[in-house]
Amino acid sequence: MSETPRDRVLVDLWRTGDQQAARELVDCYIDRLLSLARRRISQRLASRIDPEDVVQSVFRTFFSHARKGEFHIADQDDLCKLLMRITVHKTLRQVAFHKAAKRDMTLEKESTGDVKERFAEMLNAGPTSEQAVAFLDELEHFLSRLRPQERQMLEMRIQGYSNEEIAAELHTYDRKIRRVFERIRELAEKEGLAS
Repeated sequence: MSETPRDRVLVDLWRTGDQQAARELVDCYIDRLLSLARRRISQRLASRIDPEDVVQSVFRTFFSHARKGEFHIADQDDLCKLLMRITVHKTLRQVAFHKAAKRDMTLEKESTGDVKERFAEMLNAGPTSEQAVAFLDELEHFLSRLRPQERQMLEMRIQGYSNEEIAAELHTYDRKIRRVFERIRELAEKEGLAS
């Protein structure tokens, strides 16, 4: 008979009212979750989104749902995976919220008329030949850092394929495709190709 995972024991103790069990769970995972949230928040948004607020929200959500018995923790790392997934989703929601057009930091310092004029100018101007060459060089460098299957997935996505279609074509699964696109997104952010 396999041993009951420590996390499951702590969650069960917490459900009976043991606050020390909740503290142990928080102490066990807080550093990892803070680090994960920080990695998902760009420097530009760091002044608006506090990773500690995100992680507090993660624990509130977890404890609220755990009290109702909505989570099943079978293996030792199930809780860690669950908390990390909640952290990523909450962080990305905060990033999307603060990047929405009406809250976009890049628009705060300019009046609406100036922004519209600059946008129209950018659309009308088009890239110079030097800019086009520089962009293609950057793109080729970026694509060279991808594994062959990652590059193939990205090319298919650019061509309009859905995750399901990519999975069927490459004989893989949706979850792997999502992980690959997350890795590509992180790499693009490191290279300065994504905001």
